[in-house]
Amino acid sequence: MFALFNYIGLVGTFISAVLLIPALTAFGFRETENGFSLLIYAALGGFLSVNLLVATQGRGSMLKRGTALMLAVFGWVLFPVALAFPIAGTFSISYSDALFEAVSALTTTAADGLGSLETRPASAIVLRASLQWIGGLLTILTFLVLLGPTGVGGLPKTRRSIGEGAGRVATVISRMTSSLTRYYVGATLVCFALLLLTGVSPFDSLILSSTAISSGGYLPPDGQLFELGTPATLLVMAFFFMLAATSVYWHRMVGRWQIDNLRRHRESYYLIAIMAAISVFLLIIFLTTPGMRQAAGTFSLISEAIFNAASLVSTSGLQSNAGIFTLLSPAFVFAVLLIGGGTYSSAGGLKFYRVGAMLFHARQDLAKLVYPHAVAPRHFGTETYNLQIMKAIWVMSISSIVAIAVGSGLLAMLGLDFQASITASVAAFTNAGPAYSPDWAPRGTEGWLAYHEMSSGMKFALAAIMLVGHLEVVAFLVVINPFRWLGR
Repeated sequence: MFALFNYIGLVGTFISAVLLIPALTAFGFRETENGFSLLIYAALGGFLSVNLLVATQGRGSMLKRGTALMLAVFGWVLFPVALAFPIAGTFSISYSDALFEAVSALTTTAADGLGSLETRPASAIVLRASLQWIGGLLTILTFLVLLGPTGVGGLPKTRRSIGEGAGRVATVISRMTSSLTRYYVGATLVCFALLLLTGVSPFDSLILSSTAISSGGYLPPDGQLFELGTPATLLVMAFFFMLAATSVYWHRMVGRWQIDNLRRHRESYYLIAIMAAISVFLLIIFLTTPGMRQAAGTFSLISEAIFNAASLVSTSGLQSNAGIFTLLSPAFVFAVLLIGGGTYSSAGGLKFYRVGAMLFHARQDLAKLVYPHAVAPRHFGTETYNLQIMKAIWVMSISSIVAIAVGSGLLAMLGLDFQASITASVAAFTNAGPAYSPDWAPRGTEGWLAYHEMSSGMKFALAAIMLVGHLEVVAFLVVINPFRWLGR
């Protein structure tokens, strides 16, 4: 239990510190009331969180499997509830709308429920972007520390397993949090500097760098992404989308130049190859679409193709220009989003690891039909797929399909067009909020509402889908299982 409170204290302290960024922005833009309000929230959150850290200092305990799952679920429900208060105050909106924005930002879904941002305070826009940035970091940390060691949904186990290192779990969490945070902050600063060099303004660079490193989807209120910078801006964003979609373990292998591990690694290479293939596919479409080649140069089209491919694979859902994704089949777009990025990354979706495992397992079973007594390999790269892992992966995949279907049905009953309900449900589940857009609707179709036009019931349903998809639906099923609580 001490490790649980230690983790909440660490996260709360970091979030409170990050709230200082929009507070300083408020004073810089002469939004004094918002500035003092954010300082009060930061001070209150910091006081409570630091007290938790001091109270649990040196009191490590074993973090059991059930405790880890409960912490992952309840933590991601608790923090949006608390952060909705500063969002409601800075944007001057109702708490229910603010709660939707908090969930959307922290899960990096970036479903914009506010509409036009031109008249919104700069500090409020930075606050939402900062929460999106925090959400990307918390996503990776949650999988590394809580969900990875449990192997939920067939995830590859992290180097520390639940139950190991008795009495020092809090120390392990602190060390992993510190190391990951330094890397995450450093990558964000590099992205910010590169965006400045491409001609983007400092304010816009702040928003875009938080979006790129977290595979999110929020944009500054200045217009379309292609209008904010140059083709080089799109390439910088695409590179950091790729970084956000690949495993942090692979990043460490590259940074330490671990040749043997790099050779055995598979997932990130397949992910980058798929990204390259989609880029070529999009470039062909751009070159053959009437008017696009004449309106933009070849380098611009190449940068747009790479950016949109990286956005799809990283489950950001952003488009370089409105309507780009409508040039593709909706089934193709949402299939790529559903597959998602890599494990131990900030990207959403089922993850390449699981899809690769299911294809590998299917190939092995088909081979057994021809050679039933052959000794089939169970090792693929650095991972060994056994029956227990495959059961967990199949359960995770089926549960995801059921969650999307239930979410679609609920949205349809609340008044959203049925096709729009499916689209919005998949976009929310994969945390690719901008991928849902009324642009998908056939002309004359009613019921395709933008996020800011939806009712409170629709927003609450979408927020629930975002959380379920973001934190592995199996983890939610385990925690809310009534038989588990009755058995206690």
